[in-house]
Amino acid sequence: MGWLWSSATASTASTSVVQDPTPEATRPAAQSPPASKPDDDFYDPEIAKFVQQFQTEFGGKKSNTAPAQQTPVTQAELPKHDQSSKPPSSSWNLWGSSSSKTADAKPDAQPAPQRQQEQPSPDRLDPISESLLPTTMSCRQAFDTAFHCNSLGGQWTSVYRAGSVRSCSEHWDNFWFCMRTRTYTGEVKEEAIRDYYRQRELGKYYGPDKPNSTDIWEARAEKVEPGTAFRKTYVQPDISDEEWWQMEIEHRRKVQEELQRKDAAAAAGR
Repeated sequence: MGWLWSSATASTASTSVVQDPTPEATRPAAQSPPASKPDDDFYDPEIAKFVQQFQTEFGGKKSNTAPAQQTPVTQAELPKHDQSSKPPSSSWNLWGSSSSKTADAKPDAQPAPQRQQEQPSPDRLDPISESLLPTTMSCRQAFDTAFHCNSLGGQWTSVYRAGSVRSCSEHWDNFWFCMRTRTYTGEVKEEAIRDYYRQRELGKYYGPDKPNSTDIWEARAEKVEPGTAFRKTYVQPDISDEEWWQMEIEHRRKVQEELQRKDAAAAAGR
């Protein structure tokens, strides 16, 4: 039986040679990238970025070149629409999200017009929001939040509340930022944390096509001075709770009768 297998193998080889007469020089260069695919499967951009910044702070030079060489190749192989639709820190998103599926399903959709084209995005928040920016950050709390988000219980809660799973990239970004700035001290660390949350607020509420409360009302530009608000005196009632409740019932009854009278007059006018 061995000669049967050997003959079949030879015929298969000869057939493959005949069917592919194209020389190697004329073959497209798009067939070469699969050779680097095993490295991309195990390549984590977030961990590489963290290791690169960690070694930069402490003077490491050996492994700094490896992530820098792999990242441009990965970005060059992707088409333009894939690079724009790929969210940051997608390696940590173990659970799919509806927003990412929608973006992949419609790559050729036309972008919506910007809400305020003539007004560029501000560099800083309003004074009230600036005063509320945090200046401290707990790496343990950030890790617990990100780990719980990736857990089955966290995604179950998200499905119960929002109707779909959620992305955990934002929580992992908080953790890695906290690890990068853990050696900072004093005002340098406070300003770094404040700027981190400032950029997040600017991108979330002040970016193009982002919902903002200033679309409805104008933000207050200054703090309210103490003693200038809630100056109306409160008169303590001198009646019992039962008497107050009876007055409230009588007031509600009169309101209902007035509404019924208006409805009857409107129906008669028709």
